Amino acid sequence: MIKLSIIIVTYNSLQHIFNCLESIYQFNDLEQDDFEIIIVENGSLESFNEMSRHVSDKYGERIKMVKNEQNKGYGQGNNVGVRLASGKYICIANPDIIFKAPVFKKALKLFKENKQLAMIGGKQSGGRNSSFLNRPEYDFFILTAFLSDSLNKINLYFQKFFYLSGALLFIDKDKFFEIGLFDESFFLYFEESDITQRFLKKKYSTKFIKEFTYDHFIGDRSITVEETFDIEIDSVKKYCLKYDFSFKSFVNKRILSYKIMKFLFKIIGKEERVRTSEIYLSRYLKIKKNHYK
Repeated sequence: MIKLSIIIVTYNSLQHIFNCLESIYQFNDLEQDDFEIIIVENGSLESFNEMSRHVSDKYGERIKMVKNEQNKGYGQGNNVGVRLASGKYICIANPDIIFKAPVFKKALKLFKENKQLAMIGGKQSGGRNSSFLNRPEYDFFILTAFLSDSLNKINLYFQKFFYLSGALLFIDKDKFFEIGLFDESFFLYFEESDITQRFLKKKYSTKFIKEFTYDHFIGDRSITVEETFDIEIDSVKKYCLKYDFSFKSFVNKRILSYKIMKFLFKIIGKEERVRTSEIYLSRYLKIKKNHYK
């Protein structure tokens, strides 16, 4: 009987997926019949066919391959996998992560011990090593970035103020269906903050486990910085509208933060960081002028 469904949404991710799969099998601590792996390809049909062929050659029919009809983003792709999942619990994993320790058995045990537990995240290495991030309504970039980095270093997570990185999540499937799965209007960014809001409103809890270690190779992205910024801003606007938070306040705090950072970096002679701050300051000033009343 399948207990855990591992869902991996890919986007032309052939260069990453086999390292991820190898780490799953290397650190698997469940019986073979206790888990399944579902890969949902959001990319091209050509990529799907190539990946399917390689996966089949190496793993046979142990892994279920699904071609998403359209790429509607991270959340929608995962929803496709969740709806196909047979397990009582879900593991959502990015294709560019590598497990570093056995975690599956302990995750299931934690859910069984705590009936209010809805979601678990692990300890991420990669990028800024952000295992959890501050929710947009608590954002004051220059301060919260420092605070978030500091709390990540000492593994101190507060579910009221932070959301778990979506690179690796364990979720109780019944509770996930109860809140309506991922909101598919979010293409990318803040889907995790959104489901955290909805879990907490149902009086469920989220938990960070530092022993659930994994590497996340987030440097390789197929979209540009400009596209990423536009997608992030679109998601923040949707999030603020959904929960009646002030997008105007979010933008103003980002503007003030980048003004402060530009000033500080200029004093200490970090010219590259000055230029980066100027770029983002210009973007947020443009948003202030054009995109909110």
